[in-house]
Amino acid sequence: MRNCIKILFFLLVPFGLNAQVDSLRKLLVHSPDGEMQHNLCRDIYNFYEEQNRDSALLYAEKKIAIARKCGKRVPEAYSRISKAYQLTGLGRLGEAYRSLLDAFAIIDDPKLPQKEDWQLSVAPFKGDVRKLLRSYAHHISGILMLRTENIQQQIFHFSEAGRIGTEINYAPRQMLAYMNLGLVYLSINKLDSVLYYENLSQQIAYQSGFKKFLGIVKFTIGDVYKAKGDDATALAYYHQGVQWGKEENNLNAWNRAYMRLFRHYFAAGNGDSALYYAVNNLRLIHEMGQISGTETNLGVAYEYLSKGYQLKHQFDSAFKYQGMALTIKDSLNRIRIRSLSDLQNLSFGEQLRLQNLEKERSMYQNKVRTYALLSGIVVFVLVAVILYRNNRQKHKTNKVLESTLSNLRSTQSQLVQSEKMASLGELTAGIAHEIQNPLNFVNNFSEVNTELLTEMKDELNKGNIDDAKAIADNVIGNEQKINYHGKRADAIVKGMLQHSRQSNGVKELTDINALTDEYLRLAYHGLRAKDKSFNAAMKTDFDKSVGSINIISQDIGRVVLNLITNAFYAVADKKKKGIDGYEPTITVSTKKNDGKIIITVKDNGMGIPQHVKEKIFQPFFTTKPTGEGTGLGLSMSYDIITKGHGGELTVTTQEEEYAEFTIVLPI
Repeated sequence: MRNCIKILFFLLVPFGLNAQVDSLRKLLVHSPDGEMQHNLCRDIYNFYEEQNRDSALLYAEKKIAIARKCGKRVPEAYSRISKAYQLTGLGRLGEAYRSLLDAFAIIDDPKLPQKEDWQLSVAPFKGDVRKLLRSYAHHISGILMLRTENIQQQIFHFSEAGRIGTEINYAPRQMLAYMNLGLVYLSINKLDSVLYYENLSQQIAYQSGFKKFLGIVKFTIGDVYKAKGDDATALAYYHQGVQWGKEENNLNAWNRAYMRLFRHYFAAGNGDSALYYAVNNLRLIHEMGQISGTETNLGVAYEYLSKGYQLKHQFDSAFKYQGMALTIKDSLNRIRIRSLSDLQNLSFGEQLRLQNLEKERSMYQNKVRTYALLSGIVVFVLVAVILYRNNRQKHKTNKVLESTLSNLRSTQSQLVQSEKMASLGELTAGIAHEIQNPLNFVNNFSEVNTELLTEMKDELNKGNIDDAKAIADNVIGNEQKINYHGKRADAIVKGMLQHSRQSNGVKELTDINALTDEYLRLAYHGLRAKDKSFNAAMKTDFDKSVGSINIISQDIGRVVLNLITNAFYAVADKKKKGIDGYEPTITVSTKKNDGKIIITVKDNGMGIPQHVKEKIFQPFFTTKPTGEGTGLGLSMSYDIITKGHGGELTVTTQEEEYAEFTIVLPI
């Protein structure tokens, strides 16, 4: 429906604004109740807002009735503020104040929603409508205070409107607040402040496209230059005020710019121009229906017309309009006095009401405090009794908890030791297979050397020195091989001892590729020692640029061994399921990247279920059958990498497809 109204406006532009508003009125008669009716009334109100006060007031009241019927409190409050604005323009200050009080009552209701699905004004707003309403209400309160000539209240309300408008980033509220602050400071002749606020308002208008009131900004800047004696610049701004008033259909801005042009040409003694602007000023005031007002009213219009005729020496007309001006001014003064009296009485009544409310609230609070104090004493006694009983119970419970905690610590130590022994057992089995190979070489070459030495002895007895030397060379070669394989066995034994003893926590330069390759082989032989039928493909991809870094080699070795052993366990478990074409494969790789060393261990086993993945690094959590694992391996590995080396240990997996553990170590 909202788009239909916009399309209708677009189609009717060639026929003029009056055709637009007539079409909206016809559409309003046949529109259904609710949002569409409200939106039509809103657009008609905006058309009349600065053109005709009576018509604008009528449609503001229609908006209130529609909002109340639909139970929409936010549009009701917005429309009540609009109503207060029109009543202020018509000089009905007491009614305007009452409408503002009703709006503030809605705004202060804690049940008022922060969002509203109905569009409140022409410029869309999607923020906190409470703040939008409060900014608008302060703005109209400032305009109401203009009529009472209360400068401090004007500055307060317009400043609040601008502050909240800036907070919600809503250009119309900012632009209008700063525009009116400029007008307030103009009334007390603070010209620099006027220029500051009007230029700020002008800038917001151009940036946001909200130019409806730009004519007022222009003629206010003109007033500053007029006060400084720069008539040429002032006159240019007055004409810009007329231009923007016409362009934006803002009769209020248009007619106030005419008033300034009249005063300029009257002071210059230009009777034709002065009379022209006086006549048009009167026409616009009649068109707006704004008979009363502080600056623009019918009495002032007649007075300007009288002065114009005086300048033209048409004294009959001058006296006629002078008499009309005096009559209207006298009538307006009585209306103004009555209106101010209504406002003061209403303000006084509101103050009395607020004072009575404050007294009632104070009495109620005193009763609440008394009841609260008595309730507090009762509760204090009950709490004291309960605490006494709980304290006695705690003493008994603490003894039981201490005993339980001691047992848990003992069990935890046993589990940690069990995990270490399991890891050591797997390593020892792998080492046993690894060490068998060099020992076989040592034994075989020892036997060969025994035979060769016997032959060499025979050759020496025969005097065959050359043959004896050749045999001696073979013995020397075999001894070198024995020495090589002996050292290899020694290194394996030392590695086993390093793994089994407690880490000293000292980092040392370690070849990452060599360490990873060594523990891959040890883990494989360890599993083969338990299950002769087990076999798996092992793929390695070692980045030669990795080199050596400072780590606690025993600890990192334990982590790598644990991850590879788990990978072998996963592929062995999947192999037992008899999946056709399945090839157990372990891939171990190293990589240097961005100042970090990355070690990955990937298997094509059963993967890790999502609900298990989040728990695998928790102490005592294991997916292995009872008796095969304590659940401390990955937990200890995680602590070694993250706490001991400042690195990361992560896992990516897909159930029944693969699991990949990644170690990231900072260089």
